[in-house]
Amino acid sequence: MVSLGDLVRAAGSSLRPLLPFDPAREVSGVHVSELADPGRYLDGGELLLSTGLPLSGSEADTAYVSRLAAQGAGALGIGLGEGWTDVPPGLAGRCEAAGLPLFSVPDGARFLDVSRAFWSAEGRSEHDTALRTGHAHTRLAEAAGGSDPIAAVTRLIAQEIGGWAAWIPFDAAAPGAVLHPPSLAGLLPVVTSDARHSLARSGVAAASFVSHGSTVIAHAVTRGQDAVGALALGAGRPLTRADRQLALTATALLRLCLPSDSAGDPSRWIATLILEGRADAARALGRSAGVAVPGTVRVLLDPEGAGRAASALAAPYDGEPVRLAPSGAEAALARGAIGIPVALEAVPAALSRLLTLRRTPGAPALVVESATRGDDGVRALREADPALLDTVRAYLRHGRSAERTARELGVHRNTVRPRIAAAEAVLGASLDDPDASAELWIALRAAG
Repeated sequence: MVSLGDLVRAAGSSLRPLLPFDPAREVSGVHVSELADPGRYLDGGELLLSTGLPLSGSEADTAYVSRLAAQGAGALGIGLGEGWTDVPPGLAGRCEAAGLPLFSVPDGARFLDVSRAFWSAEGRSEHDTALRTGHAHTRLAEAAGGSDPIAAVTRLIAQEIGGWAAWIPFDAAAPGAVLHPPSLAGLLPVVTSDARHSLARSGVAAASFVSHGSTVIAHAVTRGQDAVGALALGAGRPLTRADRQLALTATALLRLCLPSDSAGDPSRWIATLILEGRADAARALGRSAGVAVPGTVRVLLDPEGAGRAASALAAPYDGEPVRLAPSGAEAALARGAIGIPVALEAVPAALSRLLTLRRTPGAPALVVESATRGDDGVRALREADPALLDTVRAYLRHGRSAERTARELGVHRNTVRPRIAAAEAVLGASLDDPDASAELWIALRAAG
């Protein structure tokens, strides 16, 4: 989603407002249509671009505008120069009455420019969201190391989602209930009852329910197999994926904050944060808990627990016992898999590669990832089929575009895709993995 204000700034002179509009209003995409009733092709929230062919400049245009507003269009943009040299008479008034923002795309500007501006703005928005989320995970971990960690974590998660949050104890020995902001304390009795019913009695890890007219998400905070409390959240709107990730981090931290929690070894939660791609939060939690977090690690799939001496950072992932060992530590495994040294931020991709290698039919009992993976990949492709090597070289050169690869090789693009799939099977890795493709490309360049 992109706000209209961000889209107008990104599009510059290609998109001009014809009415006052709310810059915070969000649009979900850009759609071009000359249909009199394009609603069946809209999901809702789009900026609809048209050269105005369905419009007559008369009272009949009221039905067109009303339909768009009823179908949830985010805004209407009229391209000038083809059908109309100026905005159709009366259209601005009809859009204003319907609450539909109206824009023009000046003669000479392309609809494609507006679409590109949307995707550019959305990319910046996603980048900014990722940065904010990363900082929020770090602040949560730091809050857990304070003098009143449960209150601090509850307050911070409420602030980050722009709503409210509550720590709800189920166990008499657990710390007392906390709700932030305190002005909403009236919610606590009903939310506590609903959370107990949804989590403590059913044994599920998370649940949602409606309280006071809005959706509440509750996560169980466990000790061993028992739920001893819950983190409940509400924001008066659907929670985003980033909100839900923050909730999971806060839930893990609350568990660590519980007194006498024998299962609350911070090393496991630090490892979980790293495996989920939240290295900054893992480092912050390590500082708070006094646990050393190495800068680079080897990912170990350790089904027999033989790597305990190498590292205490361990957590399950996708049914596999995963251990993160400092890159210089010896890992004497008889079964499982050993990865190459990687930075903490690269652990999720490294784990994905290792799982693929481990689960490949015919894989040995112990898989050891090669430090010369790129060279090994070039050699394996050449031995399997030189055509695969040529296809992969062209595919990576053209930014993984099957269309441009096909043009270079003089084949149909439907020939390229099966070759890429076959090459990935030989490599035991996806070419969409930036680490794998970068190492392979460097090796291909060196091979000439």
